[in-house]
Amino acid sequence: MFIPVPATLIFHETTLAPLFIIPGAIALTIGILLWRKFEEEKVSLGDAMVLVALAWILISLLGSIPFIFGNGMSFLNAWFESMSGFTATGLTVLQGQSGWIGGVPAQTIMFWRSLSQWIGGLGVIVLFLIVYPGTGKIARKLFKSEAREGRIMPSLKGTTGTILKIYLLFTALGAIGLFLAGMGPFAAINHSMTGIATGGYTTTPNSFAGYTIPIFGIALTIMIFGAISFRTHHKVISNGWHEFFKSIEVKVMLVLIGLATLALAWKVGLVDALFESTSALTGTGFSSTGLIPQTWGSFQKGILTVLMISGGGYGSTSSAIKLIRTIIILGTIYWLIKRAFLPERAVVPLKIGGNVYSEKDVMETATYAFLYFIVLIVGSLIVMLAMPGQGTANVLFESASAQGNVGLSTGITSIAPPIVKIVFIIQMIAGRLEILPVLAFLGFFIKKRPRRRKPV
Repeated sequence: MFIPVPATLIFHETTLAPLFIIPGAIALTIGILLWRKFEEEKVSLGDAMVLVALAWILISLLGSIPFIFGNGMSFLNAWFESMSGFTATGLTVLQGQSGWIGGVPAQTIMFWRSLSQWIGGLGVIVLFLIVYPGTGKIARKLFKSEAREGRIMPSLKGTTGTILKIYLLFTALGAIGLFLAGMGPFAAINHSMTGIATGGYTTTPNSFAGYTIPIFGIALTIMIFGAISFRTHHKVISNGWHEFFKSIEVKVMLVLIGLATLALAWKVGLVDALFESTSALTGTGFSSTGLIPQTWGSFQKGILTVLMISGGGYGSTSSAIKLIRTIIILGTIYWLIKRAFLPERAVVPLKIGGNVYSEKDVMETATYAFLYFIVLIVGSLIVMLAMPGQGTANVLFESASAQGNVGLSTGITSIAPPIVKIVFIIQMIAGRLEILPVLAFLGFFIKKRPRRRKPV
């Protein structure tokens, strides 16, 4: 929260500096006191999940303070904007059908929105582990609880450090690319931060609507790079570009974007079809049309909804179910059909993209997908009850956007009642942390709640 303080000087908005200094100082003071008061102890994976969920809730609450006092937002709207930022979702209550709601935000506030997404895309816990002195089991459990799995380097410290270096490199290259393509420096920096984080916050009231084709091209590249796993990026940097096309996730991503573009192009045009399809699948939320037009039918919205549910690469800044899980589920269906025509004693391993997957892998994947759809359906039904005037396609679209941490919108968010905003907040953090930490958090406090004793 101290990072935007120099920005207040650059933008001549020094009156906003206390809105970052004070909550930052509070967070630092509490952190130091807790650090000194408690000794490190062993924790279970469930405990780590509770800690991670709590950390994300607290940081989003602290992050809402600049919106409350610097932009005149209500507590709920400010928390929504902050949670949408840190979860790299991009749904916003500051932008509506006619542009900015309540006036154009200060540049420092816009930068804070972008910074929150940049931090959220990297991962709050990953950022913490970069400076955390410990590298033992606790650190590994925290890393795993933030939906991060698989090391790039032998050590966890090396892994988090490598992730940060790759992240900084692509952020810088993205900003330079957008600037050279014709975007202003402030907008280029902000859009590169939110693009590589697959977050989608923008500095304009209508997202990317009105920008030129060269800017679209750079933005498409940033979105795709953000949705590719850090492990794949590390392989490419170490071994060359051919590593991109060894990844089954990259292959499927490009194929799905191509198919969706063809399916949409006849109705919405080739440029918008390609841009919106890429934004939906990568979970970025940039839009070449601003809000999704009312003229788009259920078929077009349905295509984007499917892409938003599928998500980007595992171990990337993208969320949703993730492409590798989608691939495993489809591969398992084919594998089951194939086995049905073979003798019972035949040993047929489930092999996808050169990797063999066990029944445990399939069970975990199917369980997560099931939980994902349950949360999505329940969330959608609550929104339908609260906003009966909205069509089913629009509600499913908005709900999938919130839970997939995408940010594309049909306009529901900007007019949503409080209950819908609360539902979307829950979906956003559930989607970012992959549901289980949120369930563990709720279960922990339900279990700890004191119960009344029955009279004897």
